[in-house]
Amino acid sequence: MASVWKHPESRFWTACFTDESGRQRKRSTKSTDHGEALSMAQKFESAYRIKLTEAQARKVVSDIYEQIHGEPLYHATARTFFAGWLVAKQAETSPGTHKRYESAVDKLIDYLGERADRDIAYIHKRDLLALRDKTAQNLSASTANTDLKILRTAFHQAVSDGLRLDNPGSAVRTLEERKAVDAPERRPFTAAELKTLLAVAKGEWKGLILGGLYTGQRLGDLASLNNRMIDLPAELLTFRSQKTGRDMVIPIAKPFLAYLKKHRATDPDAHVFPQAAKDKGDADGESRGLSSQFHALLVAAGLAKPQPKDKNSGKGHSVKRTVSALSFHSLRHNTTSWLKKAGVPESVVRDIIGHESELVSRQYTHVDDETKRKAIGNLPVLE
Repeated sequence: MASVWKHPESRFWTACFTDESGRQRKRSTKSTDHGEALSMAQKFESAYRIKLTEAQARKVVSDIYEQIHGEPLYHATARTFFAGWLVAKQAETSPGTHKRYESAVDKLIDYLGERADRDIAYIHKRDLLALRDKTAQNLSASTANTDLKILRTAFHQAVSDGLRLDNPGSAVRTLEERKAVDAPERRPFTAAELKTLLAVAKGEWKGLILGGLYTGQRLGDLASLNNRMIDLPAELLTFRSQKTGRDMVIPIAKPFLAYLKKHRATDPDAHVFPQAAKDKGDADGESRGLSSQFHALLVAAGLAKPQPKDKNSGKGHSVKRTVSALSFHSLRHNTTSWLKKAGVPESVVRDIIGHESELVSRQYTHVDDETKRKAIGNLPVLE
């Protein structure tokens, strides 16, 4: 039976009650009123009795299921299910994508607190709704939407496994992603900015910048390039995009080709940019560390302001990102802009850059290598 007790040196009453396992518990009521404190103690104990009733009901259902089917009804806590789901996804996704999945799951487990150790069937759509709004406020609407989509996928698996009757994420809408009024607009580099940037670039960074500028590819994909992906006689670059999973075939522009011929190692399995590949591997396949290094180059070139030290926390998708007008992704904008200014058809531009759309995709439009070679040949050479 619930009761209250007060320490001689405290003015607050402590609630004493029994939990669902029969264990005696104490919790401060932060109240100096005996009657109010006793009422709180009774409510604490009542809450635990409800938990006991839920557990007993599940055991009854499980016993009936086992009698009918000859095997126990499988169930799992939210923590157990998501841990297993992440292990299963590890073989299906890239390290970077898997880390993104882990981030979404970690946010949910942290939000649930003690409830993460209850059956996954008890998670409600209001939990995902509240988590979505909290993530949007602390980070961004884009991060909140991505997390929600990941959790929807996980709960779909829980439904398929018979652990839930419904997917709580299906009833939660994604947020409209609006840019802040004062948010910087991403843009390509000017010719003068590119010359300044290349002048301060040291070691592999000159090659990475040329690669981004003349292929339009992402920093992570360039960091992962090895010699087997480069056919120098045919002047072709072939690889699979980490983000989209597309098989890319890109003619190599003369400036980048000259760099590759000069710096290529003899080992066919060697990375084109070994230090960048190592840095990416050390970061579990993520490119944020490389992006920070590139930002330092922008600062050295006088093209960006230093980031506050607390921004580079290493927490990945758990902290708010600082968006600047110029980044490595801006080189991708340069490539796209140059190709379009040269009159290259939209379908060819999309094939080279790797953009997907409902209207134009590799499933319906195949662009031959010679057409792309002519398009790449239109890219300007920096003097």
